[in-house]
Amino acid sequence: MLSSQASFKQQYGPWAIVAGGSEGIGLAFAELLAKQGVNLVLVSRNEQKLSDARSVIRRQSAVDLRCISADLSHEDSFSSIIQATTDIDIGLLVYNAGAVHGADFFLDQSVESAIDLVNLNCHGPVLLAHHFGRLMRDRQRGGMIFLSSMAALAGGSYITTYAATKSFDIVFAQSLWHELKADNINVLGLIAGATATPAMAASGFDIGQKNEEGLPVFMSSSAVAKEGLDNLENGPIHIVGDVNRASADAFNQLSREQLVNMMSQATAELYNKPS
Repeated sequence: MLSSQASFKQQYGPWAIVAGGSEGIGLAFAELLAKQGVNLVLVSRNEQKLSDARSVIRRQSAVDLRCISADLSHEDSFSSIIQATTDIDIGLLVYNAGAVHGADFFLDQSVESAIDLVNLNCHGPVLLAHHFGRLMRDRQRGGMIFLSSMAALAGGSYITTYAATKSFDIVFAQSLWHELKADNINVLGLIAGATATPAMAASGFDIGQKNEEGLPVFMSSSAVAKEGLDNLENGPIHIVGDVNRASADAFNQLSREQLVNMMSQATAELYNKPS
C-alpha cells in the first residue's frame, strides 16, 4: 500500500468503485478503502446485502457512499452504473463480482449458467475497465484490481467455465498493466485461493474446515483484501497467501496433463464429487 493515507487517496481517490462489494472480499476491500478516506461506490445485485454493507461502512467511517443494485451478468446493468457515477471522480476499480458457480460437468449444466459466468467474469471487467480506465488515463493516475482464482491456473472438471473465465481475468490484468503503467495507472490481477466468503459457503464448501495442523484451510476475506491493496503497485499478478504461492510454484514442476488431473481431483474432493 502507498506509504500514507494522503498519498493513497491522491493516487486512488477520491472515489473507488467495488463491483461485488456487498459481502466477502468485496466488502473487505470497501472497509479498508474507507479507512484510507476513499469514498465508495458499492455494486451488487442484492439490495438487502447492499443495505447491510452500507450499515457496516457507516459504523466505521464517515466517507461518502453510494450503492448501486445491478446484476453484472446482464449487459443492461452497465448503463445504470455509468449514469450513477458521471458526477464523481473514480480513481480505483475493484472488480470482485462473483457468483455461486456450483460444481458439475459442463454438459450437465445449463448453457445459460455458463453464459452468465462469461458475462460476469469477462464481459463485466471489459466494460468497466474501458469506461473508468479512460477517465483514469485522462487524469494520469488510478488503479484497477481484478480478482481471479487459483482455479484459473489450470483447467479442471466440474468448474470448466468458472476456471476458464477467471483465466481471462489474469491475462486481461497483465495486458492492462503493461499498457497503462506509462499513464500512472496500477493494474493488478489478484489470484485468491480458498477464501471464507458467503459465496464459497453457498457453493458447497465447508469454509470452517482445518488442515492436519489445525489451521484454517480458508483465508479470511480481510487478509485477501489487505494483500491486494498492499501489492497494487507490484503488478501485474499477485497470488495471495504463502500456501497458495507455494502451490503455484509446485504447479510449474508438473506437466499440463498432470496439473489438469490434479486440479480435477482436488475439485472433486472439495465438492464431494466422483473423481
